[in-house]
Amino acid sequence: MLKSMKRLCVVMFVGILLASPVYSQNKMWEVDLKDALSQVNWIEQTNEGFILASGTNGLMALNNKTGETLWHNNELRGAVKGSLKLIDGLPICYIDFAEKGVILNSSNGDILYDTQKDGVRVLNYSIYSDKNLILFELSKGEGTALMSFDLKTLKKQWLTELGKAYKLFGFKYDKRISKGPFFTNDESIILGITNNIYNLDLKTGKIIWSYEGKKAVKSLIYSPLNDCLYVGIRKHKMLIILNPKTGEDITPSKFKLKGELVDVIKDQDGNLILVENIGFNIINPETNGAIWSKRAKIANLSEVIPHEKGYIAVVKDEKAGYIYMFDKNGKRIWAQGLKGYIYYVASTSKGVMFISTENSNILDFEKGKKVWKKTIKFKAIPAVTFNPKENKVVLFENKKGYKFDLETGDIEQFADDIKLEKVSKSTPLEAEYIANSGYLLTTPQHISLLNFDGTLQYTKYYKPASSVKGLKSLAKFGLLAAGIDFDIDGALDNINKLKTFTTGSPLTNDDTGDADVQVDEIAGMSVGNSAKGEMREIFRVTRERYYNSKKTKDAQFIVNAVKEEIGKKHFIYKVDKKSGNVDYKIELLDKTPSYLIDEVDNVIVLNEKNHLISSYQL
Repeated sequence: MLKSMKRLCVVMFVGILLASPVYSQNKMWEVDLKDALSQVNWIEQTNEGFILASGTNGLMALNNKTGETLWHNNELRGAVKGSLKLIDGLPICYIDFAEKGVILNSSNGDILYDTQKDGVRVLNYSIYSDKNLILFELSKGEGTALMSFDLKTLKKQWLTELGKAYKLFGFKYDKRISKGPFFTNDESIILGITNNIYNLDLKTGKIIWSYEGKKAVKSLIYSPLNDCLYVGIRKHKMLIILNPKTGEDITPSKFKLKGELVDVIKDQDGNLILVENIGFNIINPETNGAIWSKRAKIANLSEVIPHEKGYIAVVKDEKAGYIYMFDKNGKRIWAQGLKGYIYYVASTSKGVMFISTENSNILDFEKGKKVWKKTIKFKAIPAVTFNPKENKVVLFENKKGYKFDLETGDIEQFADDIKLEKVSKSTPLEAEYIANSGYLLTTPQHISLLNFDGTLQYTKYYKPASSVKGLKSLAKFGLLAAGIDFDIDGALDNINKLKTFTTGSPLTNDDTGDADVQVDEIAGMSVGNSAKGEMREIFRVTRERYYNSKKTKDAQFIVNAVKEEIGKKHFIYKVDKKSGNVDYKIELLDKTPSYLIDEVDNVIVLNEKNHLISSYQL
């Protein structure tokens, strides 16, 4: 009897251990940076996975596997965290300091470029891997500059000063690159800043020519099809076509704009579609002459989508919109008025699919009639994912779930009255397909699993560690950047996902599971003289981390604030996606916790007491 009791106690104790969240047992490493940095102000992770730590006594990088110091530059003090830009896919980052900014090789700490030499600061960047360069947009004094950064040498190739700030009623406005850059067939760069257009030599940065209009350049489109530059000037009634080689005006005579230039795009037959806000026409790329004797007239035209059957024209107003179908000769086939703001339009095999703030459906190509018998109403941007086994797009919003068949164009409702914890139509939900389980619906503080049959497996909400006030204004800013000038609730990324699924090859999740992965080099960059064997490795990305970044994860990390009698505590939870159970949790000891979550390698790194850095494998 006593032995049985002891055995039962042991089993219960082991069970408690297995069920309890793990703390110190999974600690990988811990380092005290008080001597090295005095105080650690913030930590971040580089593209290689290294831990970047900024402190009173400089900037340093730690090996994320061991905590070993990789490099330390004690002159780089007071780094501004908000200025950190990790250059996509490269071991390169930019950081601002009090007196300067630097472009760093995050692998070894080498300063690749010091902005103090040229008196500039980095505003933005774009990578062009096919041309082995990065273009940095810079601020210089009261003006703007452009810098070409060579990816082969990891050095500045050239820097060219462009427009200066202008004043209106005593207020100063910085000039930013608003149009372009475009790469021409002659290997030059064309861009627009307010009312100026510049053409720069790609190799030297020398300004080949510049154009200054009396009013702002509203549209600037380069067409490689006929090597022409199309310019729309604010309130200017003429379309301007420039020769990109010389800047010469080559506009055909009597080519007037009735409205403002919206876009110039290629159609299915190799011609160009000239889109104005009052209509559109087809132009011959060889002569730049209008093919139709009269343009297709549409007030407040926003977009034209070319199709093998003709042209789909879209009008987007806040309370009501229109979709038109035109044949190849510019004759209107049908028009369909729609309620709400139309924020998504795509061509499918069955017709024109649209989603507005009031409803959604598919309009057939022949008469514009609605294909779906029941109009689906989305009051916000729906969460979107893809079921590869059924070949269907899954949409969830407003307590309902739908499946959209890509082949037939049919839609079916498979879930109804699904109540997620503290989720409303304004909650920016995102969806993820989980093999053999269902559809995961998440935000940074929510996690729910909807079964394939439409029933709810679980739903949970975790209180955020800090106030979420201001997120609405950030969302509004994102809408403005996307060209939407009023509030639409939901996650904007879902629009891009939906477009990918309905117009291209669906991107399914990489359900590789626990497949054996070899650690081999898959990408790298070296500089030097290969003939003499003097090559220096710049970066190395391992296959292991690459596959981990692509593989569907089985857990979600969530930060939670918990009120207790002694005060508020903060935890990082690792939540199993299939069950909703908390597998592990890490308590954040500081009142204002500093941490980072490496979802690629399932690691949490803590910065406690502003000098103690520790890493936990979860």
